[in-house]
Amino acid sequence: MKADTPPLLAVEGLAVSYDRLPVLHDIRLQVYERQIAALVGPEGAGKTTLLNVISGLIRPEQGRIRFAGETLENLPAWDIVRRGVIYVPEGSPVFPEMSVLENLEVGAYVHRAHLEARLELVFEVFPELRELRRTPAGVLSGGQQRLVALGRGLMAGPRLLLLDEPFLGLSPKLVRRFCDTFKTLLAQGLTLLIASQYAHRILQVADLAYLMEEGRITLSGAGPDILKDQHLHQVLFGPGL
Repeated sequence: MKADTPPLLAVEGLAVSYDRLPVLHDIRLQVYERQIAALVGPEGAGKTTLLNVISGLIRPEQGRIRFAGETLENLPAWDIVRRGVIYVPEGSPVFPEMSVLENLEVGAYVHRAHLEARLELVFEVFPELRELRRTPAGVLSGGQQRLVALGRGLMAGPRLLLLDEPFLGLSPKLVRRFCDTFKTLLAQGLTLLIASQYAHRILQVADLAYLMEEGRITLSGAGPDILKDQHLHQVLFGPGL
């Protein structure tokens, strides 16, 4: 990216409280187009809350969220989806009685004009879903269901894809597969913001990364660079690791 290129997503001075208890404090971050950006931090650091705010599920008390030059913080979630910000929550469930194909088509409920082209993209990225497209999603393995959930997010026509803990419960082999998939999606023009406790793997592929602690961003930089940071190791992996 060029130095004068504006960020696709800019979060400025974001603050959120639950029952008057502050949970996000003056959050500031930027994500540039065709980047993999990572949010890492221990459980309870505020990563999921931040994704919920960006996607319009939670209203911030203060601060701004700008996406492609537009202000998002006062828009309803469905309007944010229409602008191309798609959120795949942690453990996003499939519809078990529906086929894989029907599950994917649900993801295109907002933008149906290019449904076939998006299906082809999903099948190109996850070829096994083409073979399983008539299979009820409920009989798939946990890893296969995770592919369906991610594919459903792609069917919504994202420009920015927000992923919360996409590696949870996956084997190391599938985690590597997902990371390779993320790189493929960049080549398709997507931008990703990924929240994960699995810092080693995601930081290795992240163009930009943020460490969150107790609702604050305490460290930022290129993923491989901050992976070497001693403070990050103490926070995420414990002393001496």
